[in-house]
Amino acid sequence: MPQLLTFLLSFSLVFALGYGLAKIYTYFRSRSTKDLLVPVENAKVRMKTSDALYRCRLVSRDSNGWTFTAPMHRDNYVPVAVGEEVKCEVVANGGLVVFTTKIVARKPIEGTVVVAPPKSVKLDNRRLNVDRRAVEMNVVVGGKSGAVLDLSPGGARVKIQGFEREGNMVMIDLPTGESRGATIVDSKNDQFGSVIRLKFDEPILSQEAKKPRS
Repeated sequence: MPQLLTFLLSFSLVFALGYGLAKIYTYFRSRSTKDLLVPVENAKVRMKTSDALYRCRLVSRDSNGWTFTAPMHRDNYVPVAVGEEVKCEVVANGGLVVFTTKIVARKPIEGTVVVAPPKSVKLDNRRLNVDRRAVEMNVVVGGKSGAVLDLSPGGARVKIQGFEREGNMVMIDLPTGESRGATIVDSKNDQFGSVIRLKFDEPILSQEAKKPRS
């Protein structure tokens, strides 16, 4: 009997210790994840509607909504309508906080817009998830010839013989014969053309893009 009691007591202690450690691990893991989702101060924001991409910055956020600076499209202020559904990408500690919401207010005097607080958010940590590599591949972007500098499943960096501005939506023609929609998320122009970063509307496998056209 004493041996049985000793065994039961030891088992109970081991179980309690394991349960406690699991709770501690869950707590700190949850806290760490929440920290990653916190936007940085004056965070850069990309806000996309059904037909355009806008640049702005985060002014503030609370239970009433997230306030952004005036949405800019091609360096011009565009008053996005109240009620418009938008997809937002906000720079955070762990990458990009991505969510879909609606414009709930505009403040013309301040030039700001307010979106409804997101009901759910996703963390896009591109530093961990992107498989980016150099690719020897010529493409056509928006009717302009170009060469891929590097490629990932979600986008590409391309040097084109012409000019494309940030926010433009284009078609990229791949050597496979496939055409794919993309948005220009960054553009640097010089006298020879542009180096642009594209975000594909749908992910593509880099291996697929490497296959030559038959």
